[in-house]
Amino acid sequence: MKKKYTKNKTKKSKIILIIIIFLIVVSSGITTYLCYQKYLDTILPNIFINGESYSDLTEEEAKNKLENKIKDFRENGIILAYKDIFFSAQLEEIGIDINTEKIISNTFDYGHKSDILENLKDYFNLQVNTVNIQLTPEINKEKLELYISENISVLEDQPKNFSYTYEKDEFIPIHAKPGIIINREKLIRNISENITNFDNRTIDIELIRKDPEIKEDTNELALTDAKNLLNKKIILKYNSTEWEVQEEDFVLWIDFGTINNFADSYDAFSNRKTLSVKANKEKMKNYLISLVPQINKEPINAQLKFDKNGKVEVFFLSQEGVVLELEKSINEIDKIVFFEENYRDNSEKEIEIQMNVEKVQPEITTESIDNMGITALLAIGESNFYGSPRNRRHNIAVGASKFNGILVGPEDEFSFNKALGGVGAKEGYLPELVIKKGETVPEYGGGLCQVSTTAFRAAVKTGLEITERKNHAYPVKYYNPQGTDATIYPPHPDLRFKNNTPAYILIQTRIEGNKLFFDFYGSDDERKVELKGPYTYDKKPDGSMKTTWTQKVYDKDEKLLFEKKFHSTYRSPALYPHRSPLE
Repeated sequence: MKKKYTKNKTKKSKIILIIIIFLIVVSSGITTYLCYQKYLDTILPNIFINGESYSDLTEEEAKNKLENKIKDFRENGIILAYKDIFFSAQLEEIGIDINTEKIISNTFDYGHKSDILENLKDYFNLQVNTVNIQLTPEINKEKLELYISENISVLEDQPKNFSYTYEKDEFIPIHAKPGIIINREKLIRNISENITNFDNRTIDIELIRKDPEIKEDTNELALTDAKNLLNKKIILKYNSTEWEVQEEDFVLWIDFGTINNFADSYDAFSNRKTLSVKANKEKMKNYLISLVPQINKEPINAQLKFDKNGKVEVFFLSQEGVVLELEKSINEIDKIVFFEENYRDNSEKEIEIQMNVEKVQPEITTESIDNMGITALLAIGESNFYGSPRNRRHNIAVGASKFNGILVGPEDEFSFNKALGGVGAKEGYLPELVIKKGETVPEYGGGLCQVSTTAFRAAVKTGLEITERKNHAYPVKYYNPQGTDATIYPPHPDLRFKNNTPAYILIQTRIEGNKLFFDFYGSDDERKVELKGPYTYDKKPDGSMKTTWTQKVYDKDEKLLFEKKFHSTYRSPALYPHRSPLE
């Protein structure tokens, strides 16, 4: 009987235990659900950032709160000081990044994970514990070093290694000297602590002593190596041309320092760095730059002309160019000349180095001309500059020459200003009148709008798509009929058009008497160009007016490809007083 009672009691206890566990699970589930609902969009309780509570805040609210805390740092940066010398720096300038979004995201992540069991664990943990997230700024040491070198390195006196200088045909020792530098590690630590504690007080700069790495040439091995190296005869070669490097130049290539080789970098007895010979690549580069004019050669494009029958023929073959590859040549010299066998050998020896060059292909080669499809004269743009003064005529001739022989590839966009290049005295221009800032004033290149206007007319007649064009501020007699002009002034306004033909377009320019011509050659796809106007309207006694000029382009089947209207508004010339051009 007693045994049966015990069995029943055990069974009852198990049932009670199961019920208790069930109630705990249900209760936990309800608690979790309620917490989940309450803190669905906010930070859980007992979560702090730098000791300050961020509980019950949404991500956006928490971010705004944190940003306000570091507002002064964002706006004013930090102040560094050494005694009575002060330096100010923005956070970005010294490589400091305070990623508030990342910090808040990590904060909000507590209890908001995708795993409900992990969330439950977070909830229970926060019932008895607090979570304090430390604000730790990320510091880019490279940026900080750049700021130091550009702004506060004036405080430093770098240590000087023992070395040699070459004077009066001999190497003279330069004795080592300790230096004073900024304690960078402490500076980084103080900056980080100030920002972490929202402390915008001035940060003191500490200077510390730094000893040179090389205090003396204990066994004079580097000196012997340098002397041995100077015995060598250096010959630089390119094709059949040779340059012998003179001693006064070669000695500048010889420098002293340490190398990443244990046997040569360290004194085995004293276990400290020793002096070694190395190449001064900057001096070497300066020498090679002096050879550039003798080696470099610009590539030459193949040029075309048309015979009397309109047939294209090559009249100038293309030539590839050559460019001296400085870095490769320097590395080659370093590898061949500054080699252990050379500076450990005291014999006189001739060392030859072949210069590294890169061949540059012209944009237009003789072989590619047959593929350009230039077979016909497409259109001629024409303008009359009768009555132009001497300087204006001169500028028109110089400007027009810049466009003679230009090729525009299929689907390429032509920019007048880009093809024109610089406009100044060194480019051969003279002062002449231009419209600028409400006046008509003398300036180098005055008259170039005659060239852009003529190019514009040729492009419109060819049926090209004009992508940028602007008319002059007031009517100019050289551009009659009004409405067909195009003003330019680098970089803007510009004249631009797209080559929407199936082949290259060759531009050629010519001047005959008082007339300037732009001839556009290419492939005749049998398009038809219809021009209406230009029509003048709203013309007033003060000379102001408006015009419209319409371009319609049809394909060979007379289907309209596109239509473009060029509207021009001209103000009164009286609004732009003239100044006399400089002669």
